[in-house]
Amino acid sequence: MALSVKSIFFIFATMMLISAVQLIRISFFPHSASYQLTSEQQKQDIRQLLSDINQKSAFAALDPHRKQHFNLVSQRLLLANLPSTNSAIFKIRLQAWLSELNDPAVSVTLPNSAPRSTVLTSFKGVLHHDGKHWLAFMSKEELFDEDYPYLTHIDGLPMNRWVTAAQQYIPDSLKLSSIEQSRWISRINQLRLHIGLSLSDSAQFTFASSEGDSIQRTVKLAHSNDNTQQSALLGYKQPSSERQTLIYPANNKFKSHFFKQLESNTSNPIQLDLRQLTSIDNRLSQWINANVAPSYLPYDSAIGLIKYKRYPSSNAASFSRQAFSSLDELPFFEQTQLETVGFNSQFDNTQDFSQWLVRRTAKYAYVTSEKKQLHLLVDSSCQQECEWLTLRAANWPNVKVIGERTRGSLSPRHSVKLMQSGININYSAALTYSAQGRLISGVGVYPHIKRSGYALNYSNTSDMVATESKVSIRLLSGNKRTSTKRQP
Repeated sequence: MALSVKSIFFIFATMMLISAVQLIRISFFPHSASYQLTSEQQKQDIRQLLSDINQKSAFAALDPHRKQHFNLVSQRLLLANLPSTNSAIFKIRLQAWLSELNDPAVSVTLPNSAPRSTVLTSFKGVLHHDGKHWLAFMSKEELFDEDYPYLTHIDGLPMNRWVTAAQQYIPDSLKLSSIEQSRWISRINQLRLHIGLSLSDSAQFTFASSEGDSIQRTVKLAHSNDNTQQSALLGYKQPSSERQTLIYPANNKFKSHFFKQLESNTSNPIQLDLRQLTSIDNRLSQWINANVAPSYLPYDSAIGLIKYKRYPSSNAASFSRQAFSSLDELPFFEQTQLETVGFNSQFDNTQDFSQWLVRRTAKYAYVTSEKKQLHLLVDSSCQQECEWLTLRAANWPNVKVIGERTRGSLSPRHSVKLMQSGININYSAALTYSAQGRLISGVGVYPHIKRSGYALNYSNTSDMVATESKVSIRLLSGNKRTSTKRQP
């Protein structure tokens, strides 16, 4: 039956009205995340995240075999009959899945409005490994029990069992980091799920004395976040000696005091802890240039290079706001130098990755005054701008990098918010290489003097360097004698 003009107009008007109502509903009543997720809601978020990772993740494109395994795990999740659960359990499920990427930048964060769950309670103190034993601190330098300092078991299981469980969530480059292990072991209830233990608002800690005696203590668990725990890890008591370690503050309101200390400091070497530096600080860069950096060379301004994962709407302009520029903007001689290492945009134009972008140091006037010695304290929590500064200064003759290998997370980040759960995911958008052609992403910057997080926070770094220097002199002299004997 043919429709009249009036009927067609009425149908069209009705459709327009429905569309207008939907737009008004979305604008004034946007979709709110659900904290009790059905199987289908979980799968919708998994599909969304899978699509985003496959399009934009630099680490997924770096290793095709790892990407294939990552996709295989996702298919198992999508085909499984996932039980209804809360967003906290779903977050843990996503963390285990995303660990397959081996990306040190991956973070999984619940929205602030999400209800608190028992599964996310953790040890509110700080765990440290001194190279032989695990130690539990309630705050700063206060041991949980001074007479029984060594933590040997949690819930009757030896600490190496908890280390193994924690490593399931840690990228390969960080599995041996005591700082990263302590951060994950503190999440006791999350690891209980992995091990197969029942959840509880407390944990049974077993401590041992130096004589071998043991004692058990019941420890209450509480809700905490990574920032709070990281502050506890770095908030150790400043030494009272003149050569104190200056700690870059995470909170902006303490930065003016930090710079007053830094600019008035007469120690040589200066001990500087930059583990909480995550974004570019021009004032710090100016101080480094004036007091530590060697003279500026126009053909040696590149700190490192990145190539980002291509996707339909990607372009280099979005990275130029983050201090990256095209390789073509470098002086001719520096371009030639980098091309000899392998950074050639004409011949290294792959389908998955962009052309090279370079991170350069800002030009600065050469200061003829004597440059200061600098000791940089780093560990696996050093990432983003902390790593860029460490990468830049590591080859300077007057700088010693002390501690653990850095995180290997220098790249800009992509962020995605999952529609159903409201969970935020961050991951690496690019791969970073040093100006000498070495991959830094997922590898990190190695220290000159290796020390555990415990030694870094509670020992005198000047003594470390002095001891290391004596050892180096002995080894060097030994090598000279050996080489002399082998000469014809």
